[in-house]
Amino acid sequence: MAVVSKETKVLKPEKFKKKFSVNQFVKMYQSGIFKSDEKIELLNGEVFKSTPMDLKHVLVVDKLTKILSEILLSDDELKDKYILRVQNPVYLSKDSLPEPDLSIVSSEYLKENRFPKPKDTALIIEVSDSTLQKDKEIKLPLYAKAKIKEVWIVDLNKKHIEVYKKPFKNEYLEVEIKPIEKDITIFNKKIHVKEILE
Repeated sequence: MAVVSKETKVLKPEKFKKKFSVNQFVKMYQSGIFKSDEKIELLNGEVFKSTPMDLKHVLVVDKLTKILSEILLSDDELKDKYILRVQNPVYLSKDSLPEPDLSIVSSEYLKENRFPKPKDTALIIEVSDSTLQKDKEIKLPLYAKAKIKEVWIVDLNKKHIEVYKKPFKNEYLEVEIKPIEKDITIFNKKIHVKEILE
């Protein structure tokens, strides 16, 4: 009869977390592992499923789309140089492919048949409600690390817009809060925050 020592430890199963590259993530999407209408993004090698947007979120994205489109189309130089993208991926690194609510990127990426990269990106906007923690704690440091020049977080709960500039390592050195009664500026054009949030 075998004697079991009191010192014998019960082995627990190891936790295993698989990290993915952008290439693997895209191939999984193409092979149908994810549904075509499923909103997902790759952040630090991990797959995140987006929560469905409520009406307020949708309306703010629509307002921003209209306002920013008008700004780009009103100037021949901007119109030729930039594209406004809505909930489309930006390639940050080999393991991060976020889908910001809006981004303004140089049209150069189209000539090369690829995702836009940080060097192409003039502005990223995240409209945040229930996603605020993920946007600020996970996505914002990734944007800074990738040297995205400017990021807006539109906080629907506090009714203000946070403007992040001067990326350094995984943070932004310049942060400005734009309350609802103030203006926000892009390409030297002023937008009333109230137009976006009300």
